Amino acid sequence: MCKWLLIFLPLVAQAQIGSITELRGNGEVLRANQSDRLSASANLGILSYDDVRTGNGRIGIEFLDSSIIRLTEHSKIIIDEYIYDPDPSQSRISLQMASGTARFLTGVLGRINKENISIRTPTATIAIRGTDFTTTVDEIGRSLVILLPNEDGTASGEITVETAASLVVLNQPFQATMTTVAEAAPTPPVV
Repeated sequence: MCKWLLIFLPLVAQAQIGSITELRGNGEVLRANQSDRLSASANLGILSYDDVRTGNGRIGIEFLDSSIIRLTEHSKIIIDEYIYDPDPSQSRISLQMASGTARFLTGVLGRINKENISIRTPTATIAIRGTDFTTTVDEIGRSLVILLPNEDGTASGEITVETAASLVVLNQPFQATMTTVAEAAPTPPVV
């Protein structure tokens, strides 16, 4: 019996947290503790600790809570942690946006405590609350964050962009800030 438990234990630890719902062009998924690179394909399951990369393509990932991430060409995101629970206080997500451009549309995650959501870039940490926004990370790690509006033109939520030096709050449609290095304050928000 113990042998069977050990065989199935890795399967439990690798629960699917979402899937690729949009794909144009090419991309790949690198799994933690595996040397294999999986070619991105529609309906490919996404797991915690996956490293998702686009080449000359775009990928959309929908998570269990209906949150969506859309990666443009030559982008890379690492899913450090994703826990979905019907009780928002028990849910959490942690992502690293390494390069490229991504659009984040929160689903139920918008109701999760800000402390349980962490999106990091090389130069900033982004906390969100019920938000639709984009992040672009260039080749030297600078990060541009833009809060997008709802369909009616109102702010889709609120974002804090924090570095080691300071933080700014984005709460108006098309408000943006940029971080250049982790030790310097983000630029003052502009629309």
